[in-house]
Amino acid sequence: MKVAELKKRCKEYTAELIEAVKKEKNSERLLNYFEFCSRFHNYSFGNRLLIWAYMPDATFVAGFKTWQKMGRFVKRGERGIPIFAPMRIKIRKKEDWDPELDLESLDGSDTAPHEEDVEIITRFKVVYVFDVSQTEGEPLPETPDTLAVQGDASLLLPALEKAVRKQAIELAYVESIGGSKKANGCSSMGKIRIISSLDTAQRFSVVVHEFAHELLHGAWERKGGLPRKIMELEAEATAFVVTRHFGLETKAPTYLALYRVEEVDIMASLDRIVSTASRIIEGIHKEAEIVQNLKKAA
Repeated sequence: MKVAELKKRCKEYTAELIEAVKKEKNSERLLNYFEFCSRFHNYSFGNRLLIWAYMPDATFVAGFKTWQKMGRFVKRGERGIPIFAPMRIKIRKKEDWDPELDLESLDGSDTAPHEEDVEIITRFKVVYVFDVSQTEGEPLPETPDTLAVQGDASLLLPALEKAVRKQAIELAYVESIGGSKKANGCSSMGKIRIISSLDTAQRFSVVVHEFAHELLHGAWERKGGLPRKIMELEAEATAFVVTRHFGLETKAPTYLALYRVEEVDIMASLDRIVSTASRIIEGIHKEAEIVQNLKKAA
């Protein structure tokens, strides 16, 4: 498949997702997408969308040779999932160079120009990946995503708290929040307050929600940059992706409806949600790994 064709398909899948979200009167379609994103948070928006469109039940993908290195082999007859892969290309610097028409590789050239006449650009090619369900062989090796803390809020929460504080955000547990009986947490100007009576799993979810507010919205947006409904949607969706990634069972949000939001805003929100969730997930993994390594060394 050519890059141009895959780009066209990617645009079509994006349009389908946006249209489905806009028409939904409930959040099931969106929740399914975020559930998928919890497994592929570190992929680009385009590649994540392609994998979701071709195989929504995918859990772990890799290329043919990567699977071989892991002692697994693609089953006969399985079809790969096309995604984009970057490649660096050397080109001659030209004043009238057209990136679409005059892409000249210098690799292997017998008359290579001086270094100052060379420019390195990034282009994309189509590669194929396969889900683990399409392979057979040796068991998967442990990865950061299979930490011992998976599904254990009592071990995940301390890692999350450290990740929050490393962003210079103050985190404290309090008995009440401004006299409200409904609020479980609040955040503003780099300070997060969480109700202390929550159980560990609830604390984890609420801390992620408020952490997402701090990372996503900041003081200037809270003063009118985004509608309150969108800010709450983004924070709640981020918490959903993070908790699902770590195998925690939390109540699914019931108000993730974007069908009245403009198309550009939907795209911006989807990208911001998963990018922020990825940042939080990676921070938790890093802190959890540090703790585990210290325990092993003790």
